[in-house]
Amino acid sequence: MIRTGKIRFTLFDFFFLGLLFFLIAAFLWKVHSYLMYDWQWGEIFPHFFYIEKGSIHPGVFMQGIFYTIKLSVWSIIFATILGTVLGILRSSNKLFRNLISITFVEVHRNIPPIVLIFISYFFIGDQLFNLLHIDSIMRSMGENFRNFAEFIFAPLPIMSSFFSGVLALTVYEAAYISEIVKSGIMSVPKNQVESAYALGMNKYKVIRYVILPQAFRRILPPLASQFVSTIKDSAIVSVIAVPELTFQGLELMSATFLTMEIWIVITLLYFILTFTLSKIITFWETRYTF
Repeated sequence: MIRTGKIRFTLFDFFFLGLLFFLIAAFLWKVHSYLMYDWQWGEIFPHFFYIEKGSIHPGVFMQGIFYTIKLSVWSIIFATILGTVLGILRSSNKLFRNLISITFVEVHRNIPPIVLIFISYFFIGDQLFNLLHIDSIMRSMGENFRNFAEFIFAPLPIMSSFFSGVLALTVYEAAYISEIVKSGIMSVPKNQVESAYALGMNKYKVIRYVILPQAFRRILPPLASQFVSTIKDSAIVSVIAVPELTFQGLELMSATFLTMEIWIVITLLYFILTFTLSKIITFWETRYTF
């Protein structure tokens, strides 16, 4: 049945929620009674923030969140740009443009992301950085520029790992975004495109002012899901020692042995990040979709 009004709570909903809370409470009691685990939540909270010499400093969890956000933001930006270009090529009726897009999508969609991470790290990030002398160039820049670059990307010692992670996430997510963009472009009625050409618009203007605005309005929900997926996929970058949330959690776990507490906290932090992004995009969608 299609919903036509506001959601109403019925007696069955209250009964169902009560039963759900009872089952959760019973599960937690069973875990507490039989797991024989010494919970130490008090040891966890200082790893969010700590005080040193009278100043508050971010702990490993906050540093991990910061790197996860930076990885996700740069990957989403580059993947959206690349995916849009590939989506436009894929919707073209030219064989060569189609082949380029199809080849890229099929290659990157059928390779596990962890393999892309290692290829990017060992064959591109490490070699390319040395070949282009990125490290020397960054060191020769002024201190202000270097500090700014390290703030928006990563400190110089791990910058190649950071860019390797961004590159791998970009090509992996772009393969899926291109399919979403292509479906959005194909959903625009042909008569609108023909009308735009009849009004004297060239191909660039038709794409810029007619096709893409309508396409992006329609693909915003699946695009939002892909952005949320990018945050979750960023956890795999921990294998190349980028200090994002999962990596920080693993390091902290090996030092404190607080396995259960750390993984529960990491789960909640990822949920907060993805849920917040989802709500922001939902608000944007309801605000600008008409």
